[in-house]
Amino acid sequence: MFVFAAAVPALLVVVVGYVAGHAVAAWICAVLGVEAQRPPEVAGWVTGLVLLAVVVRVLVQRWRRSAAEKWGHQK
Repeated sequence: MFVFAAAVPALLVVVVGYVAGHAVAAWICAVLGVEAQRPPEVAGWVTGLVLLAVVVRVLVQRWRRSAAEKWGHQK
């Protein structure tokens, strides 16, 4: 059950990043007049994975900070 609790939000973040990256890349290709089949998809996946990495990093930093405050540790 824990796998689903962690995987569903992670997949949602990747999908949101994918949609945003794909839309921006498709728009840029349309503005430049480039025939775009592959670039928007690649840009979408990269954007989704980068967004996931950013979200995980922020959550880990918040978790570490709260754990340090809980145990009284200071930087």
